[in-house]
Amino acid sequence: MCLISSSTPAVTSFKMAGFNPTLKKAYWSLVAVGGVYVVLIALLIHPVVQKNLVYLHNIKLPIWSDISRPEQFGFAGNEITPFYLTTPDNEQLFAWHVLPQALYAQHRDELLRRDVGLVEDITQTLGFRLLKEDKEARLLNAGNVAQGYRPEAYRVWSGVDPSKIHILTFDYRGFGRSSGDPSETGLITDAVTALNFAIHTAGVDPSRIVIVGHSLGTAVALGATEQLAREQSIEFAGVILCASFSKLKTLILTYSLAGMVPILKPLNPYPVLQKWLTKFVREPWDGEERLKSLIEHSPHLKLTMLHAHNDYEITWTHARLLFHTAANAIMAKSTEGTATKGEIDSPLKFEEIEKRKQRTELGDEGWVDTWVEGVPVGGWRIEHRMVTWGSHDRVITSSAARLLIRDMLGL
Repeated sequence: MCLISSSTPAVTSFKMAGFNPTLKKAYWSLVAVGGVYVVLIALLIHPVVQKNLVYLHNIKLPIWSDISRPEQFGFAGNEITPFYLTTPDNEQLFAWHVLPQALYAQHRDELLRRDVGLVEDITQTLGFRLLKEDKEARLLNAGNVAQGYRPEAYRVWSGVDPSKIHILTFDYRGFGRSSGDPSETGLITDAVTALNFAIHTAGVDPSRIVIVGHSLGTAVALGATEQLAREQSIEFAGVILCASFSKLKTLILTYSLAGMVPILKPLNPYPVLQKWLTKFVREPWDGEERLKSLIEHSPHLKLTMLHAHNDYEITWTHARLLFHTAANAIMAKSTEGTATKGEIDSPLKFEEIEKRKQRTELGDEGWVDTWVEGVPVGGWRIEHRMVTWGSHDRVITSSAARLLIRDMLGL
């Protein structure tokens, strides 16, 4: 009797709790959120949805400004020349040629005498002639003409040396005013087209060109520099990868849209399910494999992965992973034909690389890791530079970016 009597209140309490309106509402809210998440994951497997999420090319930014009139972004009249580049597969890429500020001021009167806006033939402009005829001119190459902080970045970069630094920036196919539809192969073709224009049409020696990639652009920069190094033995003054990622399959496991909406992070307790979902990634964007090839074919490569510690969209661990990949590629290359060639098949583990790298502390600014083992005099210079602040977007306007540009261009 006592046992039955003592269990009755517990059973009653359980039943009452099960029908508690507040708990019931919370339960169904969680079910709804879970259902929406499942639907979103299912949608991401669809090729069209996945492409739009990866490239976001159908969101035409900036919304209210006309990118064919750079003056709307605060630039002086004809300080920037908008024009089109034609790719080998006949896509039209919208581009800007940004003049150095001091050089613009010197020729301002003549530049203001022509109409502003899009030009049909960039090679007939004064700005192009100033670039081609100056054998001391430097060129920065970057993607995405006017999205986000890029116009501000052009002013910051130009300020490194206002008399020498020209900027060539363009929109990838399917972005902005450029024709076509984005793809991994297509975007790399676009970047190679822009670089070939700079080298072969504008006559800028690769030793005076620095490539700056940001976010998705870091994967494009690796693809283009690797292709040109492998096919044409071209090496540039430097490559700066801002807010880089190692490869797309790794990125989607850690990426948060706008730094707030995680994609596959909620599935961390289910690694088998995560791995299965990554099989549906249509385009690999494998920066690790391309970086290995770039090390192989570019023996004087100067490469810096610049990342902000407070980047909540792409975590800084991706830059560290690329640094580790480069370190192992250097060790493999440097031991070819030697008794220690076995390191090619046994890459250094994470702990070994962390122990053997060289770190320079920069106080509140951050730090720089450099790999020197196996590097001959005048050979590769591979760095992972961390800044404490800068987030995902503003890191391209940081003083760290300016200092890197100055150093790589020999200014």
